[in-house]
Amino acid sequence: MAYQFYISKFFRRVISKSSLHGGFHMTGPLHTIFEKYMWGVIIISSILCSLYLITLFWLRYLTNPTVISLDRNYHEWNTTFPSLTVCFHDRLNSTARDNVIKRVKPANVTKFEIFLNLLAETEITNIQRLKGYDEYSKLNINAILNEIVNHVDVPVQLSNGIETNMVRVITELGICYSFNSAIIQYLSVETSESNLGKKDLIEISIMERDTTASLNNLSSNGNIFYHGPFEIPTYLRQLSVPSSASTFLQMSFKPVIITADTTIENLYVQQRSCRYTYESNLKLFPKFYSYSLCLFECKLQQFFEKCGCVPYLYNLGVGIPVCRLKELECISDNLVKVQQVVSSCGCLKDCNLINFTLQSYLMIDWFNNPLIKWDMIISKVRYSRRIIFDLADAMVSTGGIAALFFGASFVTVVEISFLIVRTTWISGLGLNQTKQWK
Repeated sequence: MAYQFYISKFFRRVISKSSLHGGFHMTGPLHTIFEKYMWGVIIISSILCSLYLITLFWLRYLTNPTVISLDRNYHEWNTTFPSLTVCFHDRLNSTARDNVIKRVKPANVTKFEIFLNLLAETEITNIQRLKGYDEYSKLNINAILNEIVNHVDVPVQLSNGIETNMVRVITELGICYSFNSAIIQYLSVETSESNLGKKDLIEISIMERDTTASLNNLSSNGNIFYHGPFEIPTYLRQLSVPSSASTFLQMSFKPVIITADTTIENLYVQQRSCRYTYESNLKLFPKFYSYSLCLFECKLQQFFEKCGCVPYLYNLGVGIPVCRLKELECISDNLVKVQQVVSSCGCLKDCNLINFTLQSYLMIDWFNNPLIKWDMIISKVRYSRRIIFDLADAMVSTGGIAALFFGASFVTVVEISFLIVRTTWISGLGLNQTKQWK
């Protein structure tokens, strides 16, 4: 007898033998054709609705399974002391400048001296003024800049007994001095200081909430850039200090902290929408990740795409072409466009993030050398990234949705799969004759 296979009878057999709710009403011999179609529509609609809700739940689990909650147990945590970068007004070292002139022996001494004076004071916002000195592009601009800018050797003294030196760095602001930063190794201009960024950050507890830091007996005033330990100083957080008189400056900062629960680390990067410092995907900074460094790399890429080079103010040493002085006009012309594009670079936030807001400051002219003091208001609240539902919750919710709509469970899925495979296998071997399907 020839073997015949009927799709409708095949599915009726599978449904009638499974524990799927409503299946009996579709295959029972006592039910009318209307009842069978009605129950078929009900079962199919239930399956489609459940698949829709399950898909939404899994999309949420795969893309945003975390929540930011409040943590008030401030007695148990330490807080990083505010990071600070100071760009002093009195930058040019006349003696060092004269030594450079004697060593280089330029054809036009007066022009070269003017160039050095401008070089010491140049920042990214006025970098185009060096375009007329392109004949000096063959010189090591970064080395000369480091040589002619005053070296400030004033330690940061904390009231809890800690004393540390500020690190000489080069940024878009020129040569400045930075304190308590985790990314100093990418900004430092001194070879001997290249590993200072790997040292532990200075932290204080609730018991040390009255701790202050000070820079005493400075030779000149300087603009203050306050930032988190994983951030590069920018103009967005600047406190301008006049250079006309000696000032006493006292500041108070408050931290904004976001930490990551240990369970967050087990999620994929796309799920938690943040990165740890050791999860770098950056080309220029493969060993360290921060949101600020990601934006910095994006900015460099934009400059390179538009001008074919990057400004000398970025001390990278990774083989990216440095602009000749005449090409700095292109950098200046595209500066605003690049800053606008950087905001849409798709950089992920840091999983453990700390920023500072300036709560108050006092600036007065006085008779002594410039003095900078700052402290921190200990925050009794911080934010914490936590998993709102994990893989087990996703599986339980999937089972609950399936059970709610059509009474299915894990056993039902296995049962239907087994019946399909078993029936197909038996039919394929020819053991299932046509009369079996009647």
